Amino acid sequence: MDIPALSLCMIVKNEARHLSRCLSSVKGLVSEIIIADTGSTDGSMDIARSFGARVTRVPWEHDFAKARNLTLRQASCPWILVLDADEVTDGWQKEALLQLLDNTTVQGYFLPFIHYVGSTAGTEYVTDNVCRLFRNDPDIFFHGTIHEEAASSIWALSDGRIAYADLPVLHYGYVDEELLLKNKTSRNLDLIRAALQLDPASHSLRYALGTEYYQQGEYGSAADTLLPLLQDTMAGHGYTADIYLKAAYALQAAGRSQEAKAVYSDGLARFPDFTDLLECYARLLLEEGALANAYRLLLEALRCGNTAHKYPSSSGSGTSRTSLLAGQVSEQLYLFEEAKEHYAQAVRFSPDLTAAWAELVPLCLLSGDVPQLITLTGAAGGALPPATLRLLVPAALNARASGWLQALAGAPQLPAAVRRVLEVLPELFRQHANLPAVAARLERLLPEHEAEQPFIRGYLWAVACRAGDAEQEAYWLGSLSGCRPGLPAVPRLLPGTPAAEPATAPAPAEPAYAAQLLLQAGAWSSLLGLYRSAGPRLQWTRLPQPVLIGLLQAPAAAQEQWCSIYEEQEHQYSTPAGAAEWLLYAAIAGSCGRLPRLVPAAEQALRGLGSKAVLIGLAYHKLQLAAGAAAGPVPAGGIPRLLLVRAALGGDWQRTQSAPSSAGPL
Repeated sequence: MDIPALSLCMIVKNEARHLSRCLSSVKGLVSEIIIADTGSTDGSMDIARSFGARVTRVPWEHDFAKARNLTLRQASCPWILVLDADEVTDGWQKEALLQLLDNTTVQGYFLPFIHYVGSTAGTEYVTDNVCRLFRNDPDIFFHGTIHEEAASSIWALSDGRIAYADLPVLHYGYVDEELLLKNKTSRNLDLIRAALQLDPASHSLRYALGTEYYQQGEYGSAADTLLPLLQDTMAGHGYTADIYLKAAYALQAAGRSQEAKAVYSDGLARFPDFTDLLECYARLLLEEGALANAYRLLLEALRCGNTAHKYPSSSGSGTSRTSLLAGQVSEQLYLFEEAKEHYAQAVRFSPDLTAAWAELVPLCLLSGDVPQLITLTGAAGGALPPATLRLLVPAALNARASGWLQALAGAPQLPAAVRRVLEVLPELFRQHANLPAVAARLERLLPEHEAEQPFIRGYLWAVACRAGDAEQEAYWLGSLSGCRPGLPAVPRLLPGTPAAEPATAPAPAEPAYAAQLLLQAGAWSSLLGLYRSAGPRLQWTRLPQPVLIGLLQAPAAAQEQWCSIYEEQEHQYSTPAGAAEWLLYAAIAGSCGRLPRLVPAAEQALRGLGSKAVLIGLAYHKLQLAAGAAAGPVPAGGIPRLLLVRAALGGDWQRTQSAPSSAGPL
């Protein structure tokens, strides 16, 4: 197939880091490459010529539009594509491009630009649509000293029409490293201010100035610069929606919430399907505690979906990020089924969104919906990154969810050592596990996977605890002293086991870590002994939430002993942590058919917290007591009791920083 009759026009200065990547991306898509070099000293032009570019040296006059227009006049093809060196075409198909160039009804195309931001390219991004593909016409040219654009010259034509083309361009120039290397912020401000001295009424230059303030976090200045532009926005300005978004958010960030609300409302009246505007307004309402109204806006944003083809946008707006936020808000509204579906939708949109998995996993486990996790894990397949697997695998082990663990074990990116361990551990979920066989299989993995020995040795210690083999317990625990120094002090908390270290308090996290290993291995006797002796150092609701469902997998006799230990201890019912522990106690008591105890003073303290989750838990407790007095069945609560524990803790997004690490092979 012939190469499209398309000229690539660029201006370049010292872009050796990027130029080859850019020009490689257009190979076979353009007939000629025209580059205006404004003073490179790093070999950029040698790279350009190696791709067959026609290079012209031009003086830099601090005017981007002027430099670009020089390249346009040298183009010989009927269509022109304009790129910068730190931009690349993404997945363009020659056939689709040729069809666009054959369209006689348009003079140009808006292309979706994906601008990567933050510390790492390829993760967070913002998008906008820029007219960079247009006909070679002397009446089509760039305007603007900086943030130059060609769209206005096309719209000025009698038949000027710009369509949208789904030809993405990736831009790496806003990554933190690039901003620092090129000192773009200072350069842009200097150019804009100089241009404004010549044309102080310029709408586009004032917008550019407000945008620079916005990107620097100078939100007060950004708002004051952008707000006046809303008084004289014209239909021809393609960036009007962005002015509303930036002005409203800048007002919000500057603490001017009432003004921000007015701008959000006006903007949504004009652009009702602008998902970024809907979501940002929802976040402002959340700050004010207006959950129901915020949720309504988020649902509307999800209904609109990804509107990046119409408006400037950011990664996940209308899709994964909005779904994640909608899930968090619906949880606060106690709409747990809706929350679960929002989180599930977020990972369907972005299987690598670890933050959504972090919310979805405990919600599914605590509500008993393991099949949902199995389905989503299978659908994600190889898209699950290591960071997500480090969350999911320990969660499945802590919940003793063998079916889900089997689905995770099939992930192709799982390390071989982990996969082999996961083939062994589900045997420990059985009541009558073959412990000698499990230990033997784990020991055989030690010489083969030297680097992964610590977690294998941890499981060997837990298996020995379950088997009651004191000698093996001491041996494997001693071998862990180098990687988890506090763990060898744990045996002194286990009744009947000689201490391996002097009687000093173990590191605060180690009882929690040991508890997870013992729970995963089904070493219930040792786990209960640890609970009895550790006292306040082992707070169950401070552990990863999947542990709670793992406790409900314990035999009824072990659950009854757990409740007895809880009843023997002193508790602070007037604190959120104490209330969460009581809700957990009530859940486990209900699981094993035991009536939880609650003296009037403790009940009064719990009610005094004013927590909705605690009040619901107390209501269920009253129903349970009534059913017990009538010798009838216990009424089923509308909300699973373990979800009340999660709600009482405020949700994972408020407490993950203080939670101990999960015990597992990742």
